[in-house]
Amino acid sequence: MSLFTLAGLCIAFFQSFLKFHLFAANHLTFMVLVSILYAFTETLVIFFFVGTGVSVRDYTKDNNLDPKYHKKSIGIKRIVYPPLLLNMLFMIILFCLVGAVDTHRIHPWIYYSLFIFCIIDYCRIKVIQNKCFRENTENILAMSGIKQS
Repeated sequence: MSLFTLAGLCIAFFQSFLKFHLFAANHLTFMVLVSILYAFTETLVIFFFVGTGVSVRDYTKDNNLDPKYHKKSIGIKRIVYPPLLLNMLFMIILFCLVGAVDTHRIHPWIYYSLFIFCIIDYCRIKVIQNKCFRENTENILAMSGIKQS
């Protein structure tokens, strides 16, 4: 889903100034689709970390394990959530500015600059998320005794 979102963002960026239609959709319409895909993808990421955090908490309580696993899970969320939520804010602003550019309320180059920044920041967030997915998996495996850290 992240790759589809990234591809959609890149296509929408080029569509914004090359003015081509994709699936009979202009830039404004395609950005609505990309914004829905983006929101769905990032919401899944958030719920993954929430769900695994609750599972780790319950598992450690039920099996009288060291609370370090739950603390590690909370630490992972503290790493991934702030940049993710900030990126979501940037993307919301970007998606709202589509209309402002379409009605000529702001200059398109402001929008293009923000768009490039948002794509770069999205890629940075994906690197952070990937690292946190790995750490979360290692934490769960260590907690279950399958793998020692």
